[in-house]
Amino acid sequence: MTINHASLQDLESSWRAEFEDKHSSSASADRAAARSIAAGQRTRFSSGMPHPVYIESGSGAWFTDIDGNRSLDCNAGWNASMFGRGNAYIADAVARATHQIGAPGGAMHPSPNRDEFAERLCARVPGAERVIFAPSGSEANTYALRLARSITGNQLIMRISGGFHGQNDYLLQGGSSLRGLPSAASTNQVDIDYNDLISARQTFDKYGKKLAAVIVEPIMTIPGAIHQRNDFVQELRTLALENGVPFILDEVIAGGRFSAGGASAYLGLTPPPDITVLGKMLGGGLPVAAVVGNADHLEQPISASNTHAQNPMTIAAAIANFDLATDEVFVQVREQGNAIRKGIRDVSASLNIDVQVTGDGPCCGIHFTSEEVVNARVAADADQYLWRLMCLGVTNRGLAISSRTFGPIAPYTEEDVRLVVDVFAEVLSDIDVAQDSSSPKPRRGAVGQLS
Repeated sequence: MTINHASLQDLESSWRAEFEDKHSSSASADRAAARSIAAGQRTRFSSGMPHPVYIESGSGAWFTDIDGNRSLDCNAGWNASMFGRGNAYIADAVARATHQIGAPGGAMHPSPNRDEFAERLCARVPGAERVIFAPSGSEANTYALRLARSITGNQLIMRISGGFHGQNDYLLQGGSSLRGLPSAASTNQVDIDYNDLISARQTFDKYGKKLAAVIVEPIMTIPGAIHQRNDFVQELRTLALENGVPFILDEVIAGGRFSAGGASAYLGLTPPPDITVLGKMLGGGLPVAAVVGNADHLEQPISASNTHAQNPMTIAAAIANFDLATDEVFVQVREQGNAIRKGIRDVSASLNIDVQVTGDGPCCGIHFTSEEVVNARVAADADQYLWRLMCLGVTNRGLAISSRTFGPIAPYTEEDVRLVVDVFAEVLSDIDVAQDSSSPKPRRGAVGQLS
């Protein structure tokens, strides 16, 4: 149903005033930051908040901002830490490496912990026979493309419309600024919709011999936890294999949230990806990324030198993170994610606004539309004003949410899960009451459920 946004302006004004009253110090800090930090790195995404909230301290899943407000982190430190803030085990490991080894030594003076972590990656991630390290997911995806292009001799990349793979010129899509990209960056890709197997097959039929690689996320994260339908990722992997095209699974944002072996292990992809790209949660909150895969692909003689790619201090954090990342942890967060999605769906069923809840495992997404959200196009067509208003409302009630994929991490308690559901229920109810439509929507049953 169409929502009259004008009917919500009083509610928005009230919530904005409440936000500003609670975060005046953050507002001052943001104004001061504008004197030295470019706008593109002062704030990201359209979350509804007038300005960023500065963090002063944190412990586990909670942090305190510089105005003294405590918030439950629903975005896992922007998807960077399964074990939250101030984890003593990870911090101690980093401190030891800092005091004992310090600055990186590069390929000619590596630290033993680099090799230890590489061996553990190969033992844990399906299909991993070799490892190339990088300091970020963007650089890791750059290396993955070089590997694929080296082995095929082709340039064309098959991508998912609305997907995100970091800052590589040939992978960046609309939704991010495309200013400054070389003209060639717009001519060496072919895009298909997520969950669209017909388009995938047609694209392979047309371009199969020209493709350098297929790259896909296990779950679409930037548009809001859009989960696969009908084994889409496995079917895409099979098509790539049949056409002799390297298959790249980009697990940078979501992979570290699903299982000890990553998203490919959780999905049970057969055979495993040719190349898997890892990052964010891999480093326990510190910048660690990696490209792993079969030896034929990873041994391609590409340029992959990088001063901080083998940094012993960040590798120490990654090893400590692996120590903590047991199967039991992932069972817990997957169950908690299921509980959050179910709770919000149950609340939404009685509202007069259309709400779709998407996601899998610990990853959750909310979309204001009556259409089942199966790809980024449907997500973009949803009511973005309601999304921003909702984020403002939950922020005022102590949930830190700024990106469209959210969910639990290891330090979450059952009380935290109940808080998330209760806050969303209160905010969605406030929006529903404030909007002036009197036509009840039909109950949608299982729309948005996993298939």
